[in-house]
Amino acid sequence: MTMNAIIALSSLLLETELTPEQRLMVETVLKSSNLLATLINDVLDLSKLEDGSLELEIKAFNLHTVFKEVMGFIKPIASIKRISVSVMLAPDLPLCAIGDEKRLMQTILNISGNAVKFTKEGHITLVASIMKADSLREFRTPEFHPTASDEHFYLKVQVKDTGCGVSPQDLPHVFTKFAHPQSGGNRGVNGSGLGLAICKRFVSLMGGHIWIDNEGTGRGCTATFVIKLGVCDNTNTYQQQLIMKCI
Repeated sequence: MTMNAIIALSSLLLETELTPEQRLMVETVLKSSNLLATLINDVLDLSKLEDGSLELEIKAFNLHTVFKEVMGFIKPIASIKRISVSVMLAPDLPLCAIGDEKRLMQTILNISGNAVKFTKEGHITLVASIMKADSLREFRTPEFHPTASDEHFYLKVQVKDTGCGVSPQDLPHVFTKFAHPQSGGNRGVNGSGLGLAICKRFVSLMGGHIWIDNEGTGRGCTATFVIKLGVCDNTNTYQQQLIMKCI
Protein backbone atom coordinates (compact mmCIF):
# COMPACT_ATOMS: atom_id res chain seq x y z
CA MET A 1 0.00 0.00 0.00
CA THR A 2 1.45 3.34 -1.00
CA MET A 3 1.72 6.27 1.40
CA ASN A 4 -0.88 8.20 -0.60
CA ALA A 5 -3.32 5.31 -0.17
CA ILE A 6 -2.77 5.27 3.60
CA ILE A 7 -3.40 9.00 3.78
CA ALA A 8 -6.49 8.80 1.56
CA LEU A 9 -8.03 5.82 3.38
CA SER A 10 -7.33 7.35 6.79
CA SER A 11 -9.08 10.53 5.69
CA LEU A 12 -12.11 8.51 4.53
CA LEU A 13 -12.15 6.54 7.78
CA LEU A 14 -12.37 9.78 9.75
CA GLU A 15 -15.67 10.49 8.00
CA THR A 16 -17.25 7.34 9.47
CA GLU A 17 -18.72 6.85 12.94
CA LEU A 18 -15.87 6.23 15.37
CA THR A 19 -15.44 6.19 19.12
CA PRO A 20 -13.27 9.00 20.54
CA GLU A 21 -10.42 6.53 21.06
CA GLN A 22 -10.69 5.20 17.51
CA ARG A 23 -10.82 8.71 16.09
CA LEU A 24 -7.66 9.67 17.96
CA MET A 25 -5.85 6.60 16.64
CA VAL A 26 -6.91 7.25 13.04
CA GLU A 27 -5.92 10.91 13.36
CA THR A 28 -2.51 9.79 14.60
CA VAL A 29 -2.13 7.43 11.62
CA LEU A 30 -3.08 10.26 9.29
CA LYS A 31 -0.73 12.80 10.84
CA SER A 32 2.13 10.29 11.02
CA SER A 33 1.60 9.26 7.40
CA ASN A 34 1.72 12.87 6.30
CA LEU A 35 4.91 13.37 8.27
CA LEU A 36 6.46 10.24 6.76
CA ALA A 37 5.50 11.46 3.31
CA THR A 38 7.37 14.67 4.08
CA LEU A 39 10.44 12.68 5.09
CA ILE A 40 10.24 10.65 1.87
CA ASN A 41 10.22 13.93 -0.01
CA ASP A 42 13.47 14.75 1.77
CA VAL A 43 15.18 11.90 -0.04
CA LEU A 44 13.80 13.10 -3.36
CA ASP A 45 14.83 16.67 -2.60
CA LEU A 46 18.35 15.54 -1.71
CA SER A 47 19.09 14.43 -5.25
CA LYS A 48 17.83 17.78 -6.58
CA LEU A 49 19.90 19.65 -4.03
CA GLU A 50 23.02 17.75 -4.99
CA ASP A 51 22.65 18.26 -8.74
CA GLY A 52 21.57 21.89 -8.31
CA SER A 53 18.17 21.45 -9.94
CA LEU A 54 16.04 22.36 -6.91
CA GLU A 55 14.51 25.81 -7.20
CA LEU A 56 12.59 27.71 -4.54
CA GLU A 57 8.88 28.34 -5.14
CA ILE A 58 8.59 31.99 -4.16
CA LYS A 59 5.08 33.28 -3.48
CA ALA A 60 2.98 35.01 -0.83
CA PHE A 61 1.74 32.72 1.95
CA ASN A 62 0.18 32.69 5.42
CA LEU A 63 3.12 32.63 7.82
CA HIS A 64 0.99 31.97 10.91
CA THR A 65 -0.75 29.08 9.16
CA VAL A 66 2.61 27.37 8.61
CA PHE A 67 3.12 27.05 12.36
CA LYS A 68 -0.48 25.99 12.90
CA GLU A 69 -0.07 23.15 10.39
CA VAL A 70 3.27 22.11 11.89
CA MET A 71 1.60 21.83 15.29
CA GLY A 72 -1.12 19.72 13.68
CA PHE A 73 1.51 17.25 12.49
CA ILE A 74 3.70 17.20 15.58
CA LYS A 75 1.22 17.25 18.49
CA PRO A 76 -0.40 13.83 17.84
CA ILE A 77 3.01 12.18 17.61
CA ALA A 78 4.30 13.94 20.74
CA SER A 79 1.12 13.08 22.68
CA ILE A 80 1.87 9.37 22.27
CA LYS A 81 5.08 9.97 24.26
CA ARG A 82 3.24 12.30 26.68
CA ILE A 83 5.39 15.22 25.57
CA SER A 84 3.81 18.66 25.56
CA VAL A 85 4.33 20.87 22.50
CA SER A 86 3.67 24.59 22.36
CA VAL A 87 4.26 27.43 19.91
CA MET A 88 4.96 31.08 20.65
CA LEU A 89 4.55 33.63 17.86
CA ALA A 90 5.91 37.13 18.44
CA PRO A 91 3.19 39.82 18.47
CA ASP A 92 4.85 41.61 15.54
CA LEU A 93 5.19 38.47 13.39
CA PRO A 94 3.51 39.36 10.07
CA LEU A 95 0.56 37.30 8.87
CA CYS A 96 1.74 37.39 5.27
CA ALA A 97 5.25 36.74 3.94
CA ILE A 98 6.86 36.04 0.57
CA GLY A 99 9.06 32.98 0.22
CA ASP A 100 9.01 29.21 -0.21
CA GLU A 101 6.24 28.04 2.11
CA LYS A 102 6.87 24.34 1.41
CA ARG A 103 10.60 24.43 2.19
CA LEU A 104 10.01 26.49 5.32
CA MET A 105 7.45 23.98 6.56
CA GLN A 106 9.73 21.04 5.74
CA THR A 107 12.54 22.66 7.68
CA ILE A 108 10.40 23.26 10.77
CA LEU A 109 8.90 19.76 10.55
CA ASN A 110 12.29 18.10 10.29
CA ILE A 111 13.71 19.99 13.25
CA SER A 112 10.65 19.63 15.49
CA GLY A 113 10.21 15.99 14.45
CA ASN A 114 13.82 15.38 15.43
CA ALA A 115 13.13 17.03 18.79
CA VAL A 116 10.14 14.75 19.41
CA LYS A 117 12.14 11.67 18.41
CA PHE A 118 14.92 12.34 20.90
CA THR A 119 12.84 13.65 23.80
CA LYS A 120 11.62 11.02 26.26
CA GLU A 121 9.84 13.39 28.63
CA GLY A 122 9.25 17.07 29.17
CA HIS A 123 8.28 19.57 26.52
CA ILE A 124 9.12 21.08 23.15
CA THR A 125 8.62 24.75 22.35
CA LEU A 126 8.58 26.44 18.95
CA VAL A 127 9.33 30.16 19.01
CA ALA A 128 9.01 32.43 15.97
CA SER A 129 10.10 36.06 15.90
CA ILE A 130 11.55 38.77 13.68
CA MET A 131 15.21 39.65 13.97
CA LYS A 132 15.54 43.33 14.78
CA ALA A 133 17.69 45.43 12.47
CA ASP A 134 20.08 46.41 15.28
CA SER A 135 20.76 42.74 16.11
CA LEU A 136 21.59 41.53 12.59
CA ARG A 137 25.29 42.20 13.04
CA GLU A 138 25.43 39.73 15.96
CA PHE A 139 24.41 36.86 13.69
CA ARG A 140 26.87 37.46 10.88
CA THR A 141 29.14 34.58 9.89
CA PRO A 142 31.53 34.05 6.95
CA GLU A 143 28.59 32.47 5.06
CA PHE A 144 25.74 34.62 6.39
CA HIS A 145 25.57 38.38 5.89
CA PRO A 146 22.11 39.67 6.88
CA THR A 147 21.27 43.21 5.82
CA ALA A 148 18.35 45.42 6.81
CA SER A 149 15.83 46.39 4.12
CA ASP A 150 12.25 47.61 3.77
CA GLU A 151 11.63 44.86 1.21
CA HIS A 152 12.50 41.86 3.37
CA PHE A 153 12.79 40.70 6.97
CA TYR A 154 14.56 37.87 8.75
CA LEU A 155 12.42 35.20 10.40
CA LYS A 156 14.01 33.54 13.42
CA VAL A 157 12.66 30.12 14.42
CA GLN A 158 13.77 28.24 17.53
CA VAL A 159 12.88 24.68 18.50
CA LYS A 160 13.68 24.06 22.16
CA ASP A 161 13.50 20.59 23.69
CA THR A 162 14.26 18.77 26.93
CA GLY A 163 15.71 15.75 25.15
CA CYS A 164 18.99 13.89 25.41
CA GLY A 165 21.05 16.70 23.95
CA VAL A 166 24.09 16.34 21.71
CA SER A 167 27.56 15.34 22.85
CA PRO A 168 30.33 17.89 22.15
CA GLN A 169 32.11 15.54 19.74
CA ASP A 170 28.93 14.95 17.72
CA LEU A 171 27.80 18.59 17.58
CA PRO A 172 30.01 19.57 14.59
CA HIS A 173 28.52 16.72 12.53
CA VAL A 174 24.77 17.10 13.10
CA PHE A 175 24.28 18.85 9.76
CA THR A 176 26.34 16.28 7.82
CA LYS A 177 24.29 13.74 5.89
CA PHE A 178 24.59 10.09 6.92
CA ALA A 179 26.90 11.01 9.80
CA HIS A 180 27.12 8.54 12.68
CA PRO A 181 27.59 9.38 16.37
CA GLN A 182 31.17 9.17 17.59
CA SER A 183 30.21 9.15 21.26
CA GLY A 184 27.80 6.24 21.17
CA GLY A 185 24.99 8.67 21.97
CA ASN A 186 21.61 8.60 20.35
CA ARG A 187 20.84 12.16 19.34
CA GLY A 188 20.90 14.18 16.17
CA VAL A 189 23.14 12.10 13.94
CA ASN A 190 21.22 8.85 14.25
CA GLY A 191 18.33 7.79 12.05
CA SER A 192 18.35 8.53 8.34
CA GLY A 193 21.00 11.20 8.72
CA LEU A 194 19.15 13.31 6.16
CA GLY A 195 16.77 15.59 8.04
CA LEU A 196 19.14 18.16 9.53
CA ALA A 197 21.49 18.01 6.54
CA ILE A 198 18.61 18.91 4.24
CA CYS A 199 17.46 21.61 6.65
CA LYS A 200 20.88 23.24 6.35
CA ARG A 201 20.63 23.16 2.54
CA PHE A 202 17.11 24.61 2.56
CA VAL A 203 18.05 27.36 4.99
CA SER A 204 21.06 28.30 2.88
CA LEU A 205 18.88 28.47 -0.24
CA MET A 206 16.51 30.78 1.63
CA GLY A 207 19.35 33.16 2.44
CA GLY A 208 19.71 32.07 6.04
CA HIS A 209 21.76 30.33 8.70
CA ILE A 210 21.12 27.41 11.09
CA TRP A 211 22.85 26.30 14.28
CA ILE A 212 22.35 24.33 17.49
CA ASP A 213 22.90 25.54 21.05
CA ASN A 214 23.54 22.50 23.23
CA GLU A 215 22.70 22.45 26.94
CA GLY A 216 24.78 19.30 27.39
CA THR A 217 24.13 15.58 27.12
CA GLY A 218 20.82 14.75 28.78
CA ARG A 219 19.81 18.41 29.15
CA GLY A 220 18.24 19.17 25.79
CA CYS A 221 19.18 21.67 23.12
CA THR A 222 17.84 24.50 20.98
CA ALA A 223 17.93 24.42 17.18
CA THR A 224 17.73 27.89 15.65
CA PHE A 225 17.50 29.00 12.06
CA VAL A 226 17.12 32.38 10.41
CA ILE A 227 15.83 32.89 6.86
CA LYS A 228 15.08 35.89 4.68
CA LEU A 229 11.45 36.46 3.65
CA GLY A 230 9.89 39.14 1.50
CA VAL A 231 7.51 41.76 2.87
CA CYS A 232 3.98 41.56 1.47
CA ASP A 233 2.65 44.46 -0.56
CA ASN A 234 -0.36 46.02 1.17
CA THR A 235 -1.71 47.13 -2.22
CA ASN A 236 -1.70 43.59 -3.64
CA THR A 237 -5.27 42.21 -3.61
CA TYR A 238 -4.21 38.54 -3.50
CA GLN A 239 -1.85 39.14 -0.60
CA GLN A 240 -4.56 41.03 1.26
CA GLN A 241 -6.86 38.02 0.81
CA LEU A 242 -4.18 35.83 2.39
CA ILE A 243 -3.97 38.18 5.35
CA MET A 244 -7.76 38.22 5.82
CA LYS A 245 -7.82 34.41 5.90
CA CYS A 246 -5.40 34.51 8.83
CA ILE A 247 -7.50 36.86 10.92
